[in-house]
Amino acid sequence: MPSREKGRALLPGLRNHPLVTKATIRDYEPSDLGRVLDLWGRADESVEAGGLTLDQAVDLMTSGPAATVVAEIEGDIVGSVIGSSSAAIGWVHRLTLLPGLSEEAALADGLLARIEQVLAGRGVRRLGALVSDGERSREHLERWDYRPTDVGYLERPVAATTSVPTDLAAVWGRRINPGLWSELKGLEDAKQIIERRVILPLEEPALAARHSVAPPRAIVLFGPSGTGKTTFAKGIASRLGWPFVEIQPSEVAEEGADRTATLLAAAFDRILELSAAVVFVDEVEDLASIRHAERRVSPSVTNEFLKQIPRLREAPEHLLVCATNWVGRLDPAFLRPGRFDYVLPVGPPDPAARQAIWGRYCEEITDRDIDLSALVKASDFFTPADIEFAARKAAQAAFEREHFGEGSHRATTDDFLAAISQTRPTLSRELVDHFEEDTNRFARY
Repeated sequence: MPSREKGRALLPGLRNHPLVTKATIRDYEPSDLGRVLDLWGRADESVEAGGLTLDQAVDLMTSGPAATVVAEIEGDIVGSVIGSSSAAIGWVHRLTLLPGLSEEAALADGLLARIEQVLAGRGVRRLGALVSDGERSREHLERWDYRPTDVGYLERPVAATTSVPTDLAAVWGRRINPGLWSELKGLEDAKQIIERRVILPLEEPALAARHSVAPPRAIVLFGPSGTGKTTFAKGIASRLGWPFVEIQPSEVAEEGADRTATLLAAAFDRILELSAAVVFVDEVEDLASIRHAERRVSPSVTNEFLKQIPRLREAPEHLLVCATNWVGRLDPAFLRPGRFDYVLPVGPPDPAARQAIWGRYCEEITDRDIDLSALVKASDFFTPADIEFAARKAAQAAFEREHFGEGSHRATTDDFLAAISQTRPTLSRELVDHFEEDTNRFARY
């Protein structure tokens, strides 16, 4: 079970990045004042930013009611954000990032997530931010789902679930970028099913109750590896604004059977202390497959997990999402409607979905005209993960070409096609046929 020093956190999801492995998001300390002032000067914010003069920002930062969070890399403070609260209203006054950082957006997200957590813990339910059109922080705030208002400032409602009586890290939890769901491209059929069957009843419980629709409490996502099951689970948490808590059976099993069952029960006790959560169990076939000798998890762990499902179903704002590549291997009793409301297929992208996914990466990677139809035709049996890998490979080829003086243009259609030819697809006709058979046998929505 991962641990995290209170008040300090490596940026979530980027632990292996060469920059971010050295980056720490932590609460401000009085000894940081000089380095924060130096940051503001280097960022050309020494006079006024976030609606505050320099003196006002210092006064606020050093006052008791304020909350300040900093980003530190090897002793150098490269980012800061100041917030304050008054009853249920909070303010983000000044978000500053050192210019030129390669992972500026990730650092901004980490700072905003932390300040929101701190202020929500004080009872804040709505955050505002005063920024001018020219301020660099505006794009980061808008990406974090702050929206303009009629009175000229940006504000964002804070879900009550942000304030939690337990440390998310202690239950493998984290917050998900609020914009993730809207950024998901391709696989529109699966996205629409999840939107209508899962998200809307949870998002509008009063309307659901009016029509006697019971919001789902547990679902299974199944499909081949790499088709986006984990991303969809995170997208649900993103859309609902609930914490995302991930449990991986293969990692849980490393503690030994008896201890694992005890830890699993304790983890669910803490998960249920959260006012809301999307609880994601990947590779659930390791916990609930048909009995066989090769199972990696002890039956005692499986039994403990099965005991926890009814507890989660009774929690009003908790959703259990289980994912499997092999739905046919699950014990039929595990899949029954009393445990899971829906069993949803997340299949390989069809040509239209592949075009949407290619379009997203091509727009990000290059300014050249790309023959998307050629990429779609060449990438049959590619999963979304395969497409991302090939797209990054094409970007790397363009980077190396310019570095070695062989041309300065960005990635072309030929670069993408070459990357596709060097990428082994995850899927095959056999796997796709097997998925279609599983869909006919097991899908329930």
